[in-house]
Amino acid sequence: MTALQGLKREKGCLVPGPEEAGKMPALPGRSQGAPRTRKVMTCPGFAQLLDYLDGRLHRTAVESVSTHLAQECRRCEADVSWYRHVQLVAASDDSVEPPPWVVKRALRLFTAPPVSVSIGARVGAVVASLVFDSFSRPAMAGARSSGVEDRQLLYRAQDYSIDVQVAASDESRAEVNGQILREGELMFESVTGLQLDLIRNDRTVLSTVTNDRGEFTIPAIEFGSYDLRVDAYEASITIVGLPIAE
Repeated sequence: MTALQGLKREKGCLVPGPEEAGKMPALPGRSQGAPRTRKVMTCPGFAQLLDYLDGRLHRTAVESVSTHLAQECRRCEADVSWYRHVQLVAASDDSVEPPPWVVKRALRLFTAPPVSVSIGARVGAVVASLVFDSFSRPAMAGARSSGVEDRQLLYRAQDYSIDVQVAASDESRAEVNGQILREGELMFESVTGLQLDLIRNDRTVLSTVTNDRGEFTIPAIEFGSYDLRVDAYEASITIVGLPIAE
């Protein structure tokens, strides 16, 4: 019997029969009948892979991740491709931080109780009360003063809040920036176009008006204590003894 006579036909192909199977030569480097095994690759964790791509991975782990990626693991290649796309999208993002008044308005929507908004008869003069002063907070241990620092103050009168920031412009003068908001009001109808008077020793030093978001700016003025009067619709609100870099 020839070698071809010991083969049987299965589905159009000649395969060795039972008697001839044992006579077939073994493949080089593989024993006859040894099971065939596949090497299983251990993928790095997703967080570890991102640290590798961002250059944050410790140098002792960089080599193993690089070796793994060189083996063309499809799963890790897909993760790398996805993260590269995320980086490109983030790099092309031209969004900017919202201005401070937007953040303050958003916070008040969640913290202020709803109140009815109406412009009625004036109730006279109201003195605003101080509810926050950044200078009243204890300084951090070990922190060094850099001279005259910016000061943040928050006053409240009825349902109005007046946010004031004092920033020194030189050794003897400071600029005042602020915003007036009315609690429960989604827009700025009640705080637009309000007149403000800065008063010292019963004399008006400077006058200005709020913009369409209730913001105002008082240019560089001498250090000292001033009264700030706001001519609101319901009342004349006065901040007594506003400290300008004192």
